[in-house]
Amino acid sequence: WLVIYVLRAPTVITRWFELGGTELYPVKSPDEARKLVLDLKERGSSPLLMGEVNGIPPEGFDLGNSPTELNYELIQEHYCGVMSTTNGTVALNEAFMAGSPVIAVSFRNLSACLDHALKLGNRIGILCSGRKKRPSWEDTLCAGALLENLNKRGRVLMSDSAKIALTVWRSRGENLLSCVEKSEHADYLKHIGYGRDIIFACEVDASTVVPMLEKDNKNLILKSIEGSARPYEIQVEIRNEEGSKKTSLFSPDPFEELLSSYLGKEN
Repeated sequence: WLVIYVLRAPTVITRWFELGGTELYPVKSPDEARKLVLDLKERGSSPLLMGEVNGIPPEGFDLGNSPTELNYELIQEHYCGVMSTTNGTVALNEAFMAGSPVIAVSFRNLSACLDHALKLGNRIGILCSGRKKRPSWEDTLCAGALLENLNKRGRVLMSDSAKIALTVWRSRGENLLSCVEKSEHADYLKHIGYGRDIIFACEVDASTVVPMLEKDNKNLILKSIEGSARPYEIQVEIRNEEGSKKTSLFSPDPFEELLSSYLGKEN
């Protein structure tokens, strides 16, 4: 299973491992997350508690669900994290129940995840987490991008829902950032002050991190299979209605350049 949730859980998960995190526990609810943090502390860990309910950090959480709020200093203090979100971590847990390998996918690590999935077999399920059990525009776009990538590698048999996602990507994916910015969830994130996250989430193939679910005693845990935060050595073009911006992904973090380009340094 390739589990997608562009805004924002797998994007945050990928960022966690890019910055050097080693373990991340995705759980279904804030109460479950708080309990797990206490259990991990009793075992000698110092986990970072992060997540959201309706986009807002729950009471007592160390951090919300924003990839742009994670930094090296936090990861150095907390190699282990516990995460609960409204949609993304729920979908990861549900996918794991099917008994197949589960990988957390965003635009940021799309190609790396597909590369690894193809090493595991020739049948791939793409699960779009959606928003509150409903389809989401940005997740459908990401699924279409995955399918386009897969389609270029050879003959692919697709379900009707996969064909719909591929058609959506081919019709709108060229202007990815401006397209995602028009989604319902993006509008909500901008309203509550997380517009930066939308730009970050639209960095395509900026990372080689492949987060895969494992079972750790009674809990599920994400670990990076590739274990690398090295960006792909390619040029990525991010576009909006005003034009396009090319950025080299040789640098470890091209996000700041993109952010200042689209939002202005004052933001």
